[in-house]
Amino acid sequence: MLLWILLLCSSSLPRVPSSATSVGSWEVVRCEHGDVLYLPPYRELALRVAEVLDREYERVGRGVGYEGNVAVRAFLAPSEEVFDELTSGRVPDWGKGCALPAYGVIVLQPSREGPGGLRTTLAHEVSHVLLHRAVGGKPLPRWFDEGVAMWYALEWGRAHSFRLALASLLGRLVPLEEVDEVLSFSSEEAELAYAESFSAVVFLLSRYGGDSVRRITKFMREGDSFREALSRTTGLSYDAFLGEWRSYIRRKYDVVLVLSEGPCLWIGVALLFLLVYMVKRRKAKRTEEEKEWEID
Repeated sequence: MLLWILLLCSSSLPRVPSSATSVGSWEVVRCEHGDVLYLPPYRELALRVAEVLDREYERVGRGVGYEGNVAVRAFLAPSEEVFDELTSGRVPDWGKGCALPAYGVIVLQPSREGPGGLRTTLAHEVSHVLLHRAVGGKPLPRWFDEGVAMWYALEWGRAHSFRLALASLLGRLVPLEEVDEVLSFSSEEAELAYAESFSAVVFLLSRYGGDSVRRITKFMREGDSFREALSRTTGLSYDAFLGEWRSYIRRKYDVVLVLSEGPCLWIGVALLFLLVYMVKRRKAKRTEEEKEWEID
């Protein structure tokens, strides 16, 4: 309820670039592509977020094929309680941010992240909003929505590779169709679902061209459903594309990657150091014994 009150109040404010305006107890920093609402202790952070918002809006907009300039409104929730109030408690404990794409609203939790993490989360949530606009508000499968957001937020890391490879080897991949229910997943299940979503978008871009996302959004604006747009972009049916992606996962994420990217690597390194230490110690002991025999 608080979020909608703030939206109604702030929507009537005049747009004044790079200025601050009061909205009740909240302050507003205005930038070229939107507003950042914050409480007084977060003013400096709000100014930095406004800069990042403008930069990511333009970068992501180009990537997803959104050519509009409708503002985005970002809230900096000062605590988990306020975050839950703004999002009506719909975000699980592992969630760092939230986007309401239809309303152009983003809610962030500065207290849970450092500056680098906050930039990443902001880019992720901006991607959700602009992707929604780029397809004219038409429904998207969650794996595509999350995968595109991770791509533009640069969220991939070794932990994702290891988790994906291990799940593939053990036959525990989450069907992409089930990623729609990700908000009901545990933290570990969600991490795997996000990793799979990202890999599916990477597969799409690498196999069918770096403009694949833009072509899909263009086809959808022209009237296609997501499945129709994906088929026109790839030349495959939706089910055939998912089959190709699964084959890609099995080829790319194998036992070698598990051993080289995950904790197994560090266990191996630790064992190697231990082995070298034991060999050196044994040689040193043998040398001392030989010296004792020479003295005798």
